[in-house]
Amino acid sequence: MTAIPGVESAGLTDTLPLGRNRTWGAGAKGVSYAPGQYPIAFPRIVDDRYLQTMRIPLRLGRYFDASDTATSEKTIVINETMARNLWPGRDAVGQIVNVQGGSRVIGVVGDIRHGTLEEASGLEMYLNFRQIDDWNVVELVVRTARPAASLAPDMRAVMKAFDPNLPATEFTTLEQIVDHAVAPRRLITDLLGGFSSLALMLAAIGLYGVISYSVSQRTREIGIRMAVGAQRADVLRLIIGEGCRMAGVGVVVGLGVALLATRVLKSLLYGVSASDPLVFVTNAVVLVAVALLACAIPARRASRVDPMVALRSE
Repeated sequence: MTAIPGVESAGLTDTLPLGRNRTWGAGAKGVSYAPGQYPIAFPRIVDDRYLQTMRIPLRLGRYFDASDTATSEKTIVINETMARNLWPGRDAVGQIVNVQGGSRVIGVVGDIRHGTLEEASGLEMYLNFRQIDDWNVVELVVRTARPAASLAPDMRAVMKAFDPNLPATEFTTLEQIVDHAVAPRRLITDLLGGFSSLALMLAAIGLYGVISYSVSQRTREIGIRMAVGAQRADVLRLIIGEGCRMAGVGVVVGLGVALLATRVLKSLLYGVSASDPLVFVTNAVVLVAVALLACAIPARRASRVDPMVALRSE
């Protein structure tokens, strides 16, 4: 695969991230565990290049290489969570995991989210294809700078030349896998965003209507104020101030309700805190800005009231 122009690296695995999962018992050799406390890990069967292709960072030791053969000592690469769980405060490299009759840890890699984006990584271990027989599915992973659509024909040609019986019809990108995993939450958040925008628009219309009605009811008062010396700027401040006070009460109440709703929102968010102060401040600023715009038209109309006309009106 690396002979294809634009392909940086390629690897094999029996399961992709955000795909199927299964568990194996995986305790540390020589450690006795209480009933029900035996460590359970997620196995990933990979080749020599998968971890590098996926850019899963190496923390300690080494990746698999050509020295890990079917006849050599069984080797295993584990993630940081598994290393901390099985050997807390100790170096995991060189230790033995009770898998496949005993496998020596040659490397510790960073945690990744294999199950879902919301769940932290559990205990994960990577076993070499050459040293294990318990697999029946293979996924080819390719890292490239080329667009997937232009790469697919070249990959099909190479795979057909290697083995005409290999299925080579389904290609997907990791971005598509992530999009599929978050699609239900994205739909819900898009709906919430749409309803929020609608609510903001209705709030602006309502505020505009209330201020306009207030101005129409206070035409005589405004005329008297201007007759005794009030300037247009004073009237503007009066009307806009009333609108800002109303908006301020709404912002305070809204932020309080939003804080109470963060427990529900946590289940829909990934990589973002449901109580992020920047988000709350930004929303408050947007609401105040919308309130100012909603007050601007009636305030401008009020500042243009002719005092004599206002005083003669009933």
